[in-house]
Amino acid sequence: MFIAISGTFHVDGYTPDGDSLHFQAHNAANWQKLGGPAVRLNQRQQAQLRLEAIDALEMNFEGRHQPWKYAREALDFLLTRLGIRGNLFGPAHARDGAAGYILARQAEKYRRPVAFVFTGGANWPDGEKVFLDTSLLQHSLNHQLLREGLVYPTYYEGLYPDLREELTRACREARKGKKGFWPQDCTNSGVALDSLDRLTAKCIILPKLFRRLVRFSKDPGAAGDFQEYLQDRPDPVTHLPTNRVTNLAALVEIQEASVRLTAAPEDLVFEET
Repeated sequence: MFIAISGTFHVDGYTPDGDSLHFQAHNAANWQKLGGPAVRLNQRQQAQLRLEAIDALEMNFEGRHQPWKYAREALDFLLTRLGIRGNLFGPAHARDGAAGYILARQAEKYRRPVAFVFTGGANWPDGEKVFLDTSLLQHSLNHQLLREGLVYPTYYEGLYPDLREELTRACREARKGKKGFWPQDCTNSGVALDSLDRLTAKCIILPKLFRRLVRFSKDPGAAGDFQEYLQDRPDPVTHLPTNRVTNLAALVEIQEASVRLTAAPEDLVFEET
């Protein structure tokens, strides 16, 4: 069951991206109904959300970004659907504080609520327990972003299998329909390791893999190749087609100075570390 929390979405004064933005609950006591660590609230009494099951292209990860076009399109799509309009990268927004609601079960290790995001008013009393089925899931912005090919599926333990399967269906339809960034996706085909500039300007890969590559390139103590780097920093993951628990390093292949993921992103369920 999920907790329905009504409130308003906020971006002014923040740097949101396509899978994270701030939310202020109408009733702050509802945060206490979530599992995991206590939700972190800032001085405005707003919490930074992590959108469940999706990962948008990085706009600023340790000084690096992925190709701007689709990173910004994901954010623009999210803010437009929420009703927050205006130029995010320029003057003040036309309508910060748009109303909506989230469905969440817990906060993660950084004390961010992991949430499915919805526009408009909820059909339940604020703070009520709600059964999230696949029909309701399709109305979430998480699902819509996947359906448009603007974010990657990135699953963690605890996401119900029926919800995960519906999100995977949306992802595969977007890929088959060549929507969004999918025609330029290099996650499984491979990308050259010669320079991060290629990943910044052109090649699009799973953001989790991009983040690991950024840290590998910046780590003065990194020894050996990228695969050895990953082996030394275990990232437990379940490969759904084989139901095998392994590590990200075992699913990365390096050939002739290029790197690729040997499994489809939607076939992986990561352990929350």
